[in-house]
This record gives sequence, C-alpha cells and structure tokens, in this order.
Amino acid sequence: METHRTERGADRVKQLVESAAELFLEQGYDAVSIDMVISRSGGSRRNVYDHFGGKEGLFIEAVTRLCADISAPLELLEIPKTGEFDRALTSFACSVLGIVLQPQALALHRLMASKGHQFPRLAQAIWFGGPENATRILASWIEPKQTDGQFRADISAFDLAEQFLSMLVMAPQLRGLVGIDRKPPDKAAIERLSEAAVKTFLQGVITSEAKDRG
Repeated sequence: METHRTERGADRVKQLVESAAELFLEQGYDAVSIDMVISRSGGSRRNVYDHFGGKEGLFIEAVTRLCADISAPLELLEIPKTGEFDRALTSFACSVLGIVLQPQALALHRLMASKGHQFPRLAQAIWFGGPENATRILASWIEPKQTDGQFRADISAFDLAEQFLSMLVMAPQLRGLVGIDRKPPDKAAIERLSEAAVKTFLQGVITSEAKDRG
C-alpha cells in the first residue's frame, strides 16, 4: 500500500513539473501562476509548496529537466577521428542544428534570454550543458589537427570551435527565435547550411602545408 502511495505521489509530481514546463515555455515565467499549473496537471497548491516551495522552485525544477532532455543528445555527439575533414564536420554540424533548432530548444532559449539574469545558476547550467559542451567536443577534434600541422594553431582550438558554431547556428537560430521561420528547417536545408559553414571554416583553418600534402 505504501509503495502504491509513493508511486502515485511521484506521478503527481512528474505531472506538475511537465505541465509547468509546458506553460513556462508557452507563456513565459511571469504570466504563469501556480493555479494555472494545477488546472492543467491536477493536484493542489499544497503539492507545489510541499515539493518545490512555490513557483520559483517549480520553475527551477521544470527548466532543469527541460535542459537535461535537450542537452542529452549533445552529450552523445561524436566526430569521427579519421576520414575526410568535411564529411566528419558536416555530420557533426547537421546533428547540432537538428538539436538547437527544434521548437522546444528555441522556446527554452527565449525563456532563459528573458529570465537568465534572475536565475543565474540555471542559466549557467544550461550554457555549460549545451553550447559550451558542443564547443568542447569540437575543440577536442580540432586540437590534434593543430598539433599535426593540418590546422592553423595561432588561434586556440576552443576559439576556433566557438567561431564555427557561431557561424553555423546564429542565423537559423535567430530566425527561429523571432518567428521568421515558423517550422524547423528540413533535412535538405540543414545539410545546405552545414555544408556552407564547413566549407567556409575549412578554407580558413587548413594550413597551406596540409593543402599541399592533400
């Protein structure tokens, strides 16, 4: 009997968090009330205050879970260590765009752009779990190529990675954020954007010695 109660309680909390996440993404932090969350999820105000201490705690929990869900695919990204540079980097770029341009990721970006200053630890967690993580993955692929003399080494691997990702993501992400693009780009568009960014990037980083060898 106790196990049954525990499972029901866990389900109730999960429903609260999921409903809160949906509402915060749809309407923003300020427009959402605890009563709105309860109306969508069921439960009571007491559930919210007992488990989260109020609206702010519920927001932190909801956004933390959203961040974990969105960041999980980024943590699994890999770039082949061997093979042609352009193919390996294009595959990585397509994966990144597919993640950051999904509607939920864009909605979370909008939300934290308006509330990150109010919840700085949450903003940091989202940054390091998302953009920073992708940058470090790419930098770890770039660095050996600098050591081997294939890529220019006068700029750090991390800075090169950050510049590539900025070039790749900035325009399509901004179009999605402000509503110019109402739907995520299709596979062909993602490939086109990725290939253009990769071509531009590699032209700037491959050394003349590597080009002569290649």
